[in-house]
Amino acid sequence: MFYSSTQRKFWTFSSEEELRKLRCQTNQNILQRHEASGKDCSKLLTPDEELKVCQYYHNRLREFCVKFQPPMPKSVMASASSYFKRVYLQNSVMEHHPKIIMLTCVYMACKVEEFNVSIMQFVGNIRARSEERERAVDVILNNELQLLQLLNFHLTVHNPIRPLEGFLIDMKTRHRSAEEVEKLRRFAEEYLDKSFLSDACLLFPPSQVALAALWHSGNNVGMDVLSYVHQCLSKNGDGADQSLLLSQIKKVQEVVGHVTQLDASLVEEAKAKLAAVGSLEVTHDSQGTKRRLGTDQQGKQAAKRKAKQAKSEQGDGGLLTLSSLE
Repeated sequence: MFYSSTQRKFWTFSSEEELRKLRCQTNQNILQRHEASGKDCSKLLTPDEELKVCQYYHNRLREFCVKFQPPMPKSVMASASSYFKRVYLQNSVMEHHPKIIMLTCVYMACKVEEFNVSIMQFVGNIRARSEERERAVDVILNNELQLLQLLNFHLTVHNPIRPLEGFLIDMKTRHRSAEEVEKLRRFAEEYLDKSFLSDACLLFPPSQVALAALWHSGNNVGMDVLSYVHQCLSKNGDGADQSLLLSQIKKVQEVVGHVTQLDASLVEEAKAKLAAVGSLEVTHDSQGTKRRLGTDQQGKQAAKRKAKQAKSEQGDGGLLTLSSLE
């Protein structure tokens, strides 16, 4: 149950402002670490740049899941999206590269959601040379434990997919014909897909996100979903409870409505800046131990390779090539 879950206790927040403060504090922690060590902080990413990088790789995560073969259940994408969001609330992209985290989140979600796919099948969905795929296997498997730690071992994700299905079934049995209710499905599922790119999973119970999806779909097909909310879901509550529920649904719609297309030029600037930070920041090797790049020629060469990759990714979307996974 969501209301007794770790998701509600540890990963559900009160407002977008609280999320903004958490992300700013994470960025500030990196800044303070550099200042304390006497390093130049001018080349570090700002909170806004970090968010753009996260949004970019979150989009890549979604594309990877959509194109995955064999077809991936949407619950896997939902869990992977939640993992990715959670990681970068309290960790910086300058500490843990989002491409590595992205792939590891998806592979972890496959296990948790019981989508039976081997690691070789998984990397087979990456367009790369065989040696790069082998390297991807090592990177993903060696980062699984680290991802578990970053998530505080909280792996259960309650997503709005099942509540949506429950509401549709309830509508069929109580109020309308099955054929009429099924008209809501396409727009509602599209809305949920969009919600995965927003912060809705960090702010609202999944049932409220599902209701927002139904309301959105009803507006598109000309069906009165609001009356269903009033008559069925809130009939045992008082007027204040109904008003609160409707207010929450509207807040969900506001948050999901904030999802817009990223400015490609700003994203590329932020990605290039992140690549350059590779020579400045603490990174993690495949054994999980820490090393510092930029103190020798190897670090400089790594930074050059990452900068070159950031530039080349503009052509292929940065999704299916692995030459920057180091």
